[in-house]
Amino acid sequence: MSPGPGGGRPTARGTTRTAPAARTAPAARTAPAARTARPPGVPAARERGTPALGLPRTGPGSAATVSSTSAARFAARARRRRQRRIAVVFAALAGGLGLGWLVFGSPLLAVRRVQVRGVQRLTAGEIVELASGQLGRSMALASPRDVADRVARLRLVRSVRVDRSWPGTLVVTVTERQPIAAVPSGGRLELVDGDGVVVETVARAAVPAGVPVVDVDVAVAGADSLRAARAVADEVPAALRPGVRTIRATSPDAVSFVLADGSTVVWGSAQDGGRKAAALLAVHPRPTKQKVIVDVSAPDAPAVTER
Repeated sequence: MSPGPGGGRPTARGTTRTAPAARTAPAARTAPAARTARPPGVPAARERGTPALGLPRTGPGSAATVSSTSAARFAARARRRRQRRIAVVFAALAGGLGLGWLVFGSPLLAVRRVQVRGVQRLTAGEIVELASGQLGRSMALASPRDVADRVARLRLVRSVRVDRSWPGTLVVTVTERQPIAAVPSGGRLELVDGDGVVVETVARAAVPAGVPVVDVDVAVAGADSLRAARAVADEVPAALRPGVRTIRATSPDAVSFVLADGSTVVWGSAQDGGRKAAALLAVHPRPTKQKVIVDVSAPDAPAVTER
């Protein structure tokens, strides 16, 4: 016996029998792929193979929802919006800086002139000199209060007001003190206002018309006595006014005056001036040769006594 081809077992007939091939084991079944977990809040698909609402279709053969062209357009729009916002911010900053420079730094809105109103005894130059420190400053930073404080220190100034007049003027309006009476002082007369402030010293012949001469020691009797004397001077009857020599006041309630005939009128306070004037005319209508004292401080009961 001879071995068969391929090393098989020899057979009696001299032929070789090939061993049968081993059976191939059946392939194991592939486990189905695990389903992707559904995100919370996304409803399940109604049909098999249909993606849930809100999820892009990513299965085989499905195109992406947002294409690269759409994404580029979206990015370009976002970039343009951002650029516009930046431009608006820069424009606002530039406008604010420009406005600030115009108001606070530009010579166009600086104080270039001081205008003075209301002065008679004072000169405009005096006022301008006191306000000169504001020249060249920004109108917004100029200080009207500082100018007003300086001007108010002048003796002849009763009140002062300072206003801005854009684009470059400060307007100073002055109210000067006006004399209400003339007070004798060393052979001359001092023109004084209602506060007893001396406005001017003049000779008797230079006393302005309508300013009565009163004998009041303001330092002792006070400015109230001065004002009371002036009020009585205004109430003296016109028929007797030219004959009034001197009006005296030692207090606001003790005003009297001397007439040209030497008679003295006791007036009292400045109240009831009209009734006192009528009483004076009733008992002493004209100058007399004899000096008398006429008391009209109680106008309902005037009294006349001889001196």
